[in-house]
Amino acid sequence: MMTAKITQDSDDISQNPSVFTVILNFNNYSDTLETIASVYASDYDANTLILIENSTDEQITHNIRLRFPSLEIIQNSENLGYAGGNNVGVQEAIDRGAEYIFILNNDVILEKDVITKCIDALRQSPNCAACQPLISFDNDRKKIWSAGTQLFFGYPRLFLKGQSIIRNGAVKPPFGLVGCAIFFRVSALRDVGLFDASLFLMHEETDWCIRAKKRKFSLLVITSAVAYHKISATIGLLSREYLYYVGRNWLLVGRKNYDILNYGYILITEMTIRFPYYLYHLAKRGQINQIKYYLKGIIDGIRGVSGKADF
Repeated sequence: MMTAKITQDSDDISQNPSVFTVILNFNNYSDTLETIASVYASDYDANTLILIENSTDEQITHNIRLRFPSLEIIQNSENLGYAGGNNVGVQEAIDRGAEYIFILNNDVILEKDVITKCIDALRQSPNCAACQPLISFDNDRKKIWSAGTQLFFGYPRLFLKGQSIIRNGAVKPPFGLVGCAIFFRVSALRDVGLFDASLFLMHEETDWCIRAKKRKFSLLVITSAVAYHKISATIGLLSREYLYYVGRNWLLVGRKNYDILNYGYILITEMTIRFPYYLYHLAKRGQINQIKYYLKGIIDGIRGVSGKADF
């Protein structure tokens, strides 16, 4: 984890600050192409795009290279998960002098002015560590998927989900940001550190936001900048991976960042609110047997097991 603190934000002295956009891919071809194309269509020119490949299917990487011959691709030797994979790209960007870093899921499509508006917002808010655009559903672009997160019975759920989009500037989220499109100030990354790679997948950004707020940084949602999200296009909603990591990792994050009373509250609400929630939705799908992955995640979270799961 990086902990060195710099004394002045480099973006304060740059007319056109250097941005590195990092896209992480795991065995997803068509969605990744759309995301890459939307970044290349951005109205901000001082942006370097890096694709981090966690993919185990070499043909996907080969085909992406054919479509975008000039695209810089870093091929990981194994699937490092969201945290480890993105950390590779973040470290590369920092080493090459990035002033801002944009972490972008490979199922997100940007409006062309998102990067410009995120830079403008952070330059006007020098204590802000990171921001996100307003995230809309890709299949219903007038509705919000996330304006950050809020704590709801001990869990960081999506804020303003399902409400109509209103483009009204920059606002502070009640709790944190979502990791599908998160725009970092590099000096804050140097202070707060990288993602916790031991989480592997899910809630890495939650942990990072908690750590940033502990260091008295603020966070912002730029509602005038909009991105469209296809929602779990890579891992699948209610897949075994989703159920396991969503159950395990919030317990690990809570245990790491909160006192025993707040951790106990998280554990109680996990079993009394979210366990019935997932059980209900799996039963509706005729997949109730999948609940075993969620329960395995809970058990491993209580035990403090981290890293990539062995299913």
